[in-house]
Amino acid sequence: MTQNKANTAIVTKQQAQIETILQQQQQILTTLQSQPDKFSEQDKAIAKLTDQLDELGANPPVKQTTPIVVLMKPTAKNNISGKVILGQEEWVWFDKLQTNFKSRIDTGATTSSLNATEIVKFERDGQDWVKFNLSHKDDKTELPMEAPVVRTIKIRQTNAVEALRRYVVSLPVELGDIKTETEFTLADRSRMIFPILLGRTFLKDIAIVDVAQEYTQPKKQPKPASKGAN
Repeated sequence: MTQNKANTAIVTKQQAQIETILQQQQQILTTLQSQPDKFSEQDKAIAKLTDQLDELGANPPVKQTTPIVVLMKPTAKNNISGKVILGQEEWVWFDKLQTNFKSRIDTGATTSSLNATEIVKFERDGQDWVKFNLSHKDDKTELPMEAPVVRTIKIRQTNAVEALRRYVVSLPVELGDIKTETEFTLADRSRMIFPILLGRTFLKDIAIVDVAQEYTQPKKQPKPASKGAN
């Protein structure tokens, strides 16, 4: 009888240990399964911070500059006091390329910038021009563009020995009912979330931003190909 009680006690203890181990394994599995989501969130946060750092480097603070930001509840109206309401993300239309690009509206940046690669400077009719490739974030197709150089700016990034020289061009764009020409700094934004960034120079006097909304303006559609086109 005593031996049976001892055996029962041992079995009970082993079962308790097994149950504890199983619980620990379940906790480990749960933790491991949650890691991809955490990494994804961290990647997004890092990309956003990198984007902000890049724009801070490209656009030094300007004295007495008031960001054009309006916080409001979502509304069906698309303008206030004659100004277009934009969300923090919008589609921007480039007529020369007949395509839209996702853009981030950044009231903290002075000038706008776009994802330009393979930048080459050349001269045309005695004026400096640049040719470059513009591409979507998720589409590797490169779209060639050319534009006259408005000016050049120097950017000194962290740990950089020499300042980087970047070209500024002026391009016509459309965003909803807005049709205007605005300046863009040419920069490699391939590691950024958005290929296009629109700053305060674009927003001034024509738009206000509701950061609680996204894609408030309609996405323009390409012109249908003519029947006679091959």
